[in-house]
Amino acid sequence: MASSAPVRANESRPAAAADLAIVLVVFGLGSLAVPLLNPLLRHGNSLGAAFEAAGFQFFLEGLAPLVLMALRHESFSTYGFTRSRMVRSLVFAVALAIIYDLALSLHAGSWLWIPLRRQPAVRMSLAAGMPLGLLGLAVTILVWGFLEGFFGVYFARKVNLVVRHHGRGWLAPGVLAFALFNGGVHLIVGQGLEGFLTSFASGYAIAVVPAITGNAWGSALVQTLTNAVGRL
Repeated sequence: MASSAPVRANESRPAAAADLAIVLVVFGLGSLAVPLLNPLLRHGNSLGAAFEAAGFQFFLEGLAPLVLMALRHESFSTYGFTRSRMVRSLVFAVALAIIYDLALSLHAGSWLWIPLRRQPAVRMSLAAGMPLGLLGLAVTILVWGFLEGFFGVYFARKVNLVVRHHGRGWLAPGVLAFALFNGGVHLIVGQGLEGFLTSFASGYAIAVVPAITGNAWGSALVQTLTNAVGRL
């Protein structure tokens, strides 16, 4: 995603490149286990299985950025998670999510509006009943909503730092880079051209929110609203 906060002169280009490389290596190594673990994680029937799936997803996209942030003494505000311009960011995110869901619905010939409806962890959490199911749903939203959205923001900001771009605009390098990354990952795992296009679109939406509004909370929201949307 594009940088929500402008790139500053004192931010290290080599450090950003190293951080981006580490994140990609962790993601790549974790992805090697997907063919083995995915059938097990997606077909569990307990709340524990939902937590295991969330833990694996956290390893893929949450662990490395958070550790690197701690080592670099960065805060979430560095990436645009602030109160400033938050309302604008959230409204923009809702608009993008509506456009995305409408396009997906028209293509599918059925209304697809329920966020995370097709996410297996949601099914497992609901099967656990209440109130434990609420904990599972909260973890699902945290991991597949906030952290996946944050991963895109982190990725795009590091790209902008590497290429010395201010990170603003519809076609900022970080925005396009994450959109291509997101689409490419889903293409590689066998989702075909359709998977590439839909994932490119969702990745672009996540990344462009802070690039246009200067606030990244909308990135987490648009990811939550568009991830694995299902039928009414």
